[in-house]
Amino acid sequence: MEDLHRQLDSPSVTVILADSQGGILRAIGASSAAPRRAALRQSVPVAAGGRGIGIAVPILPPDGGLLGFIDADVARLEWLTHANALVQTAARIIEHRLIESDPQGFLLLRFHRYPAVLGSPLEALTLFDANGGLLAANRVAHELLATGPQAALEAAPSCFATQWCGIVGYAALGLRQPFTLRDRRGRDYSAQASLRRRQHDD
Repeated sequence: MEDLHRQLDSPSVTVILADSQGGILRAIGASSAAPRRAALRQSVPVAAGGRGIGIAVPILPPDGGLLGFIDADVARLEWLTHANALVQTAARIIEHRLIESDPQGFLLLRFHRYPAVLGSPLEALTLFDANGGLLAANRVAHELLATGPQAALEAAPSCFATQWCGIVGYAALGLRQPFTLRDRRGRDYSAQASLRRRQHDD
């Protein structure tokens, strides 16, 4: 949030983190106290109760939160396109960090149609348990598998034609070279998989 606030670079901007219902969890900026009495709605742009204009994007839909900002300077409408790109990127980075740092899970899967996208905020990122059950997925994974932001992704064996044991096998090899992952509709992706190493208390 601090990085996003610096990039937006305006004294009239307040960066906001909200829960999935729009309730404000944290606000950064000159007017950070005022928006706590409001709710941030998921729309682009979003009206902010007469306090200005802004943008809000989802984090880990459908049950995650919202990241956005309110700009009290409503005259700067031409600036929204650039600001939207910054917020979208920041939300994707947050999603990645949340999934990658999740202590649960057995296998982390990255995939995209284009190999060059792997390792960037534009990749699809999913976390599965040992049986292939989905624990977390970012917006890109929802978009590529066409489930929509309001629908829960199914387990890996239901999403992919590539066998779950094969995906686990690729992960166990620890290869950096992407492998081909095929979904149930016959679309191919470049993918990388890694097994999670759980830390056990002594």
